[in-house]
Amino acid sequence: MKLPQEFDLHAIEVFVLTVELGGMSQCAAHLQVTQSAISQTIAKLETSIGALLFDRTMRPMGLTASGKSLFARGHALIDQARSTYDAVREGASLPISSVTMAMSFSLANLLTAPILRELGGRAEHWNMRSGISREHQGEFLARDIDMLLTGSFNLEHSGSLELHPVFEESFICVFPQNCRESLNLTNMPQIPFVRFSRLTGMGQQIERQIVRMKLKLPQVIEVESSHQQLALVAAGLGWTITTPACLAAVCDLHPYLRPEPMSRGRFARQVQVVARAGELGDIPKLTASLCQRVLSSDAFIRTIESFPWIEQQLVWPMVVREDMDVPAE
Repeated sequence: MKLPQEFDLHAIEVFVLTVELGGMSQCAAHLQVTQSAISQTIAKLETSIGALLFDRTMRPMGLTASGKSLFARGHALIDQARSTYDAVREGASLPISSVTMAMSFSLANLLTAPILRELGGRAEHWNMRSGISREHQGEFLARDIDMLLTGSFNLEHSGSLELHPVFEESFICVFPQNCRESLNLTNMPQIPFVRFSRLTGMGQQIERQIVRMKLKLPQVIEVESSHQQLALVAAGLGWTITTPACLAAVCDLHPYLRPEPMSRGRFARQVQVVARAGELGDIPKLTASLCQRVLSSDAFIRTIESFPWIEQQLVWPMVVREDMDVPAE
């Protein structure tokens, strides 16, 4: 049987994106075309099939039985097409077309250069984004981002995603260096608590722990970047709860900071590479392995030299232990 001309991969991809993004206007914005172009593509696809894919009497539009069937099969078909395209290019020693990767400011400072240095040749174009992880998560769902390096991914894991662990780090307290008295979470300083933005996944995780521990910390200062956060602490304007990775990203501030392990209520976050299954070949796995190696053998070294106990706040997956020639326990 010869397939109709309009029943092609591009049209199916447009249909799948329209469903995933929640409408034709959202799909048009994502593909940077007019809504009319999306509507015409889907109309031609429906004509080629001989059945409506959307129930246009519903608001918002819903899928017909045929639409549900095509979405289930079309999603797998597009994933397979992408995988085939990348496999063919890999076999010809050609890079994939593009990768958009996002991570937090602190991790971006530590890892952007090593990733591009070692893996840059695996794609023709890299778009490296840094910023608030919660915003990245929405962009990932909208397919504006291909790969995340994050410690706050909280979507339900499904077979359509691949997750590659990088490391686990315990949260720590950081006080100004000039605070001479013995400080902990039962003997807190009188200076303000510097909050990490509750728009971020990490900030929300810290706030949940503060509530569980019944700490009364007035809302005085809230910032969006770890450098802002630790610069304020270094200036003696407050104290904070953060992570070793954030501390490692501001080595110039170490002489002015006094980090301490959590005296109670210890909690941690897992940092991992997240991608849609099969879309980027082995790039997500290689990225996670590279990040593990750089962080364990380079990025944390100065921080551990300054504060040796930090090493006990980090947990590395087995692959890193092997790279570091540390015997398994």
